[in-house]
Amino acid sequence: MREKQEKLSAFEYQGGKIITERLCQALEVKNQRELSTLLDIPTSTMSTWHKRDLCPFEVVLRAHMYTGISVKWLTLGEGEPFPNRVSSEHQSKRLEPKVLFDIDSFKILNGDLKELKTLTFDKSLLDQVSVMNAMAIRHGELTSIIDKEVNQAVSGTYLVDMDGLLSLNDIQRLPGKKLAISFNGSTLTVEEDEVRVVGRVALVMEKK
Repeated sequence: MREKQEKLSAFEYQGGKIITERLCQALEVKNQRELSTLLDIPTSTMSTWHKRDLCPFEVVLRAHMYTGISVKWLTLGEGEPFPNRVSSEHQSKRLEPKVLFDIDSFKILNGDLKELKTLTFDKSLLDQVSVMNAMAIRHGELTSIIDKEVNQAVSGTYLVDMDGLLSLNDIQRLPGKKLAISFNGSTLTVEEDEVRVVGRVALVMEKK
């Protein structure tokens, strides 16, 4: 061991609800109840994490080993969620290097996500719309790229979870922590905590 080795000081780990929300995102579950079932951990244990602002390190490591999710992102909120996501370099006709990323793709069927074939995107396209953690939702001839880092609705189209059912909806934030949500031409006003925002639509592509 070196005589003057630098100290390995403790990080300021985050904890509580913010960790469980990131775990839900990483493990692709809808809510705390589903996360509890998946991890085989009582919801009361998660409530303790929230009340005491604890970081569940064992669960963080388990999620990392199963999915490759970044421990630093889960515990500190730094960096990218999936820094080692499969990518490849491609040389364009103009000899410009391109970095290609694989994105998980789904369609919504009866309020649930049904997995489809993985889509490959040019990273520069995702960078243009500032998306770091993406998923794709296909609906008809359209494909929506969802930014899963956005978990609060302001104005736009969002992938939302209402009563355990997923859907794509236009949302406008209203005063008093209320949201106006569009449903097939009609608008419903709900309380903010009645809706869980999974992500915001950052880009929509149409098949020609």
